[in-house]
Amino acid sequence: MVVLRVLSIALLAAGGLACVSPSDPFGRVEALEEAQKRYTEAIRWGDLERASHYVAPDEREEFLALEDAFQTIRFTDFEIGELSITDDDRERAEVEVTYHGYVLPQYLEKRVRDHQVWVREPGMGNFWTIQPQLALLIDGMGGTSR
Repeated sequence: MVVLRVLSIALLAAGGLACVSPSDPFGRVEALEEAQKRYTEAIRWGDLERASHYVAPDEREEFLALEDAFQTIRFTDFEIGELSITDDDRERAEVEVTYHGYVLPQYLEKRVRDHQVWVREPGMGNFWTIQPQLALLIDGMGGTSR
């Protein structure tokens, strides 16, 4: 009976450890991947309010000011490139995202690349923010951000 309890506890402990990566014990990369995916999906659907939750607070107002220009853009799909952690402390990451879409009233699909830079401020745990370049994305689609 005691052997069964010890074995059960060992199996539970091993299962719990399987969720923790030895190279990323705090789950920062997983948190970044989730934030990046949610942000990109929000942009794809034109939901700048939801996307703004991932924008650094000091850049959020400027980001949301582009909402009117974004009304004529429709993204049909996106492709997320490989995420690159660019420093050893896992506080900065970059990824290339390619959006496919068109500007109304035209229905000619275009591709535009978005070079996303994500940062995690020290002391902010697993909360990542993006340094958005939405105006470049809008201009690349042929819309007008001004």
